[in-house]
Amino acid sequence: MFLASWQGIAIPALLLGLGFLWMSLVPQAPSPDDPVYGLWVARARLRFGPLFDPLDRLGLWSLAGTPGWRLLWAALGWSFLVHALEAARARRLLTALSFALLVLAIGVGGLGRYLPPPSSLTLAPGEGGRVGDFRLAMEENGLSLWRQGDLIGRTTFHEGLPFLLGPYGGIARRQHAVLELEATGPSGPLSLRAALDAPLTPRLLLYPSLEGEAFAAIPEARWILRIQEGRRLTVFEEGTGTVVWQEELPQLADGQTMERSLPGGYVLRLTPRLVYRFTLFPTPVFLQRLLSVGMAILGLGIGGVAGLRAAMARSPRAV
Repeated sequence: MFLASWQGIAIPALLLGLGFLWMSLVPQAPSPDDPVYGLWVARARLRFGPLFDPLDRLGLWSLAGTPGWRLLWAALGWSFLVHALEAARARRLLTALSFALLVLAIGVGGLGRYLPPPSSLTLAPGEGGRVGDFRLAMEENGLSLWRQGDLIGRTTFHEGLPFLLGPYGGIARRQHAVLELEATGPSGPLSLRAALDAPLTPRLLLYPSLEGEAFAAIPEARWILRIQEGRRLTVFEEGTGTVVWQEELPQLADGQTMERSLPGGYVLRLTPRLVYRFTLFPTPVFLQRLLSVGMAILGLGIGGVAGLRAAMARSPRAV
């Protein structure tokens, strides 16, 4: 019987491993309800060109939601179950317990299909965004969660490690760095604008467009700033397009500030800021995921102990 053989474990596990490798190398599509979905599609089409549509038809942009992906997990779970029953009949209790925990880990993980989906936000220090009825804000030393002006809670976070905040559990992944712009003039700090209809702000994060360009306006100086590929700075006069300043920016470390004095007594300050993508789960979903991962780790650990004991038991006979 195929499921009772080690190939019944090895083949689904290998294919799932290749799937995880694909998802780690190729950006997976966010939910169509996510505000960044349209931007993701535009970036993916620009990056992959004519390959985008064939890969989309194969479901490789949302691999974890495809029937084939669920079928592989089901095959692996059934194989674990068959091995658990065989180990129990042979009175190899640690091995049976190991396989049983792995079966439960897959089953509990599969419940995620019937639970609310997670929410995702991309934030830099000083930014905030909506999560359901709440507002999540990234501060210099962590995160804070607000509802209608009331503070719900604060927490620190570390990349790749889970955290709890109010009714959510989450995880943070580091993204690219984004330049933060500040400007001063002869009369003091200046207000900046990201677009013609955008509000004025004392500091601005320069998120690049699909073409790798970021723009900002300094209304008081009547200047437009353009940064290409995060390195080339050009300052134009608004209306005429006359180049006021142009240079290649040096490589800056995260948090390192560079100042540039421009004609007319104006000073620009540019600071790279880390950007994180936060994935937030309602508490039941978060606990379900932690339980699934915890049982998988425990099952693998017990299986390793069982294998080591079996190897040690055989070794005297081999001498």
